[in-house]
Amino acid sequence: MIKIFTIFLFFLNTSNYIFAGAPALNEDPIPPAPYSLTKTNHLIIGVEWDKKSIEKFLPPELSNQPLITGGINIFNSRKKQLFYPVSGGYAWIDVPNNDKNEKFILFSIYGLNKSLNNVMNKVYNLNSEMGSNKVTLINNNATANTSVRKKNILSLSASASKDCAKAQGVDYLITKITDKIKTVQQLEWITQFQCKVEPTKISLKGNYESYKVKKMLWAYTLKDAEIIIKDKFNK
Repeated sequence: MIKIFTIFLFFLNTSNYIFAGAPALNEDPIPPAPYSLTKTNHLIIGVEWDKKSIEKFLPPELSNQPLITGGINIFNSRKKQLFYPVSGGYAWIDVPNNDKNEKFILFSIYGLNKSLNNVMNKVYNLNSEMGSNKVTLINNNATANTSVRKKNILSLSASASKDCAKAQGVDYLITKITDKIKTVQQLEWITQFQCKVEPTKISLKGNYESYKVKKMLWAYTLKDAEIIIKDKFNK
């Protein structure tokens, strides 16, 4: 009897050790960067933010700026790929006086693929919410919508598509900033069809209603773009 009890204790301790070192159940492994998102359509609107509405989110280097500009980017892709179905949306603040195109992220929503949202949160230290994003480009009009828990929380629209051309660029998205460290996500993009459009509407609802847009400044659509998200780096 004592021998059986000793074997039982050994098995119990061994099992605890094994499971303590194992990943959480139902948690998908995160593939390493870089991440390529292909055939993405975007509606991007540049804005002047109402400073008072976002003041509590401003990093120290922006708190003294009288004019706070930035924008909102919503995108999705129907192509089957690593993070299918791919969609994302984020709002940012421009970081001025810098030789790089740095953007401080105000909020973000990624999905419907849970792994994509996990990547944004765990790899890039975003506080990203799970949701879905959809962009519709028809003739000269563009609309984009973001939903969280099946409720629409963000809508964009633009019209009069013109001046379409091939374009590419590199953005540096600041996903986390403290007194000691700045986490940056390097994002490269390329498209055959970047079109200048006229912004017509931005609507923020629910938990995002407190983010106030003072003025819409510019807008672009990207069609069939490729985004390459590099590994994060700290500054």
